[in-house]
Amino acid sequence: MQASISLREDPTHPRDSGISNEAFGMLLFLVAECMFFAGLVSAYIVLRTGAAQWLPQGLPPLARGLSISNTLLLSLSGLSTILAQRAVARNDRQALQQFLAITLLAAITFVGIQAYEFDRLRTLVPTSGNIFGSVSYWYTGFHVAHVLVGVGWLARVFRNAVRGGYSRERSTGVTVFALYWYFVVLVWVFLFFALYVW
Repeated sequence: MQASISLREDPTHPRDSGISNEAFGMLLFLVAECMFFAGLVSAYIVLRTGAAQWLPQGLPPLARGLSISNTLLLSLSGLSTILAQRAVARNDRQALQQFLAITLLAAITFVGIQAYEFDRLRTLVPTSGNIFGSVSYWYTGFHVAHVLVGVGWLARVFRNAVRGGYSRERSTGVTVFALYWYFVVLVWVFLFFALYVW
């Protein structure tokens, strides 16, 4: 008697899917992004420790009320993203829309304040002939580019939420966006301490 192997899934025994392909793909993308930012961090450490003078003379403290508030604002957007994920898990469409709207508003405000801070820093630190200025502009610029991608993506997720596109069973769009957004928030917290505090 020969045993046959069936490649068909038995419908009476549903398979535990674990993580969606989309979420797995985002995790792989974030691993690549971590490597990219690790390269930037390595360059930062080498430049920072090797510079005879890191900060330009007369530069006021960068960690001040507005920059600290902006960092807290982006961190709170991470919290509202967590709450949005919980809302979709409860099938609470109204709460999902509210928390996504809060995240979107916080992200747009963060970009606006970053543009102001960038302009303010440009008047204090020249873009050329200064290692600190070059590193700050490149790093914050890369980060803001990631935030802008997140804003566009979040606008689409929010639109889908308003149209009723998400539920407990169909929450992949919210989950994948959330993974990206947590990365954006964590990278900024690190960059804030590295560039503004240290």
